[in-house]
Amino acid sequence: MKTRKFGLAAAVSVTAALGTVVPSGPAAGAQSALRIYRGTATVVVDVYDYCGGPLWGEHRFVGTSRYKAAAKFVTGPRKSAAGRVERNPFYWEFYVGDIGALGSFQFGSAHVVTASARDLGGNVRDPKLLLGYWVTSRSGTSWSGKLVDSHRAEGATFNHFYGEKTIVPCRDLGTSRFLYAVNAGATVSGRVSSGSAAFTIRGSTYGDNYRFRITFNG
Repeated sequence: MKTRKFGLAAAVSVTAALGTVVPSGPAAGAQSALRIYRGTATVVVDVYDYCGGPLWGEHRFVGTSRYKAAAKFVTGPRKSAAGRVERNPFYWEFYVGDIGALGSFQFGSAHVVTASARDLGGNVRDPKLLLGYWVTSRSGTSWSGKLVDSHRAEGATFNHFYGEKTIVPCRDLGTSRFLYAVNAGATVSGRVSSGSAAFTIRGSTYGDNYRFRITFNG
């Protein structure tokens, strides 16, 4: 994947996102089979840091990176656990570029993790926990929605951007690759059918170091 320089970015801590779930039940038109859509993502990333102002510390625009990368969109049956199901017409994941490489993204609608088999009161409970990140809806082939929550204290992020942070803030002493969580409020809008998918995701990362737009056709 070819990228332009992302510029300087302040270091931030990245943890988890916990979305909204609803009691499980039959879903009209729910998808029952795994589908994979491969295509190209066109990406625009605006870069910011906190090195503005006479004494630094002010949020400022640094520059814009534009690039294209191979991308993969995967859909399947909705995730469920402990009697609850994600609030999406289908489970989905979306990957841009080589995950872990600078400029790559990964997104996911929900995730099932294993927690304690007892709650804080010592009562027995199902150890499986459903973490819902996105809430989306579909009408015909039109599909849209939002990343609804980002509880970083959960320590289970899945929606990520691989950017940079400066080794020493506001000093030109080099950068290192860094994993940024995507903020709640990111949106997706487009269309998904049995044979193709085309949509745009817009959002920002925790700490507001990056604001991005990704357009996918597959």
